[in-house]
Amino acid sequence: MFTYYPVWDISFDIAFLFTLGSVVWLVNGFFAYLPLVRPDTGFDNEVLYGGGITAFIGVCIFEAASFLLMAEAINEGRSKCFGWAVEQALSNGDEVANGVSLRPSVAHCMHHHNRQNRCGKGYTSTAKHGIQAEELSWVWWPSYEELRSHYVHNLGFIASLSQFLGATIFWVAGLTALPGIYNKMSQPVTDVFYWTPQVFGGTGFIISGTLFMVETQRKWWKPAPRTLGWWVGAWNLVGGIGFTLCPAFGYDSNSWAQYQASLSTFWGSWAFLIGSTLQWYESLEKFPVEVDRSSKEDSNAVDGRTKDELA
Repeated sequence: MFTYYPVWDISFDIAFLFTLGSVVWLVNGFFAYLPLVRPDTGFDNEVLYGGGITAFIGVCIFEAASFLLMAEAINEGRSKCFGWAVEQALSNGDEVANGVSLRPSVAHCMHHHNRQNRCGKGYTSTAKHGIQAEELSWVWWPSYEELRSHYVHNLGFIASLSQFLGATIFWVAGLTALPGIYNKMSQPVTDVFYWTPQVFGGTGFIISGTLFMVETQRKWWKPAPRTLGWWVGAWNLVGGIGFTLCPAFGYDSNSWAQYQASLSTFWGSWAFLIGSTLQWYESLEKFPVEVDRSSKEDSNAVDGRTKDELA
């Protein structure tokens, strides 16, 4: 995880950005919560400047990661062609200047737009609308027909859309948290433009985490704790609950409620950090191999009987 950085792979970029954003939110949680527990560690305007600036940086990182998450859901099976897509977008199809190239190697991107390998081997997943993944070029947004016939029925796309909408709404709260804005707002304006976007944004995170959990399960009601992706969704669900409880307590100006609001952001940030770190690990091991021990034991037993019979 600390020696391999496949930036051409959008799955890695998403996980890395979410991890970075979670670290920023954790720092924000310390700025908000630590002075309440250890007042001697506080400094002037710690919550206003430290908390406000880190909140804005955190929502911007989350917004970028959520946008890429949407792009990944739209380009299922083509995540390693992200570098090629960015290069084409920046260069308008021409070669990148100064020798800088995001184009991945042949081993990573095997679609027809990789001129060194036109056979299209490597990805065989077929979309519901009947077009194989390797036959498609990278797209930043699907057509209306694809959206209606396929993506609205795709649980991963709906979960990614919920995450993106939640992050976009949450961004408003990050903007109003900045010094010069937050400390200039009246209480009613604060409730509308600071606390309320956090409620809707956190709700979007909860829905997204829940759907990502369900996506990994064989049955919607049966948890899949042996699947790494399930834990990613579970920890993001916990983080979403924390980020939703924060504004729920924040509406109340009493000291106990403000304490719980800061505490909710603190443990919610930890949950997001755990989930995004697992997602980072998962992005580097897309095709894990699981050994079925029971089948192996049965095979050995059959071999043993055969040897006895031959003896």
